[in-house]
Amino acid sequence: MASRTRREAGPGTPAPAGAVEVRVLPPGRELDPLTEHRIVDGLVAAMPDLRARELFTLRRDMLTEAEYIVLGVDRERDAVVSLLTSRWAKLPSGRTALHVMTQFVGDAYRHGPIFGHSWTAHFTRLLADGGPFPEVIALKTYNPVAYCAMNAFSGHPEVSMYPDPARPAASALAAEVAEAVAPGHPFDAAHGVLPGIGRPVDLYRQRPTSSAKAVNAYFAAHLKPGDRMLCVLHAPTAAGQNAVLRALGIPPPPGAGPHPSP
Repeated sequence: MASRTRREAGPGTPAPAGAVEVRVLPPGRELDPLTEHRIVDGLVAAMPDLRARELFTLRRDMLTEAEYIVLGVDRERDAVVSLLTSRWAKLPSGRTALHVMTQFVGDAYRHGPIFGHSWTAHFTRLLADGGPFPEVIALKTYNPVAYCAMNAFSGHPEVSMYPDPARPAASALAAEVAEAVAPGHPFDAAHGVLPGIGRPVDLYRQRPTSSAKAVNAYFAAHLKPGDRMLCVLHAPTAAGQNAVLRALGIPPPPGAGPHPSP
């Protein structure tokens, strides 16, 4: 339990370890309006540089159509400070992909364990529900930090990340994923860009940056406000999938196998 004498965390004050509790909610179709408002209000306060209220006004589906919802709640303030949501998407080939719909962490909490704990809780619930580990994980983002967070799982030789800023190239798998998560929308498969798909266009009050200069430069070169980068983590083998689970501190389920490879 967080100390009652702890000062409220601000943008320049990292929240102390243990201050945030990760909670897994029922699917979004079961989300009651009061909880939905509480989530949005918490994120608006936790991320002042993001137009979160406008985002969820335009994209309520990122909550209401999510199959997995994971919150980070500051125990002392009893306020939502992070959100991770996802749902399954069927690719044109018939395979399934996990579409990460939102992945936000409040400003004061970004250098703590909440991101990893949220993903651990997410996959623990997914596997407990009997779902297979996703061969393909997809995310549309304007934020290079989100790309880097996903790319951190691609260290295993049987896990790959698209796009690769060092070697831009078209990807048939990415084109298939784009059709599933943004059907009918134009897609630049060579660079990973979904032009003009983001709402609101001015979601970020200033362009976000990561600690990876090459990734920042790639995003700056190819994305305009309103564009989104399609990031795809591909783990087609059991060895690669188990490596991701181990990175999250989750023991691979007995007898777990991969989806068919492309």
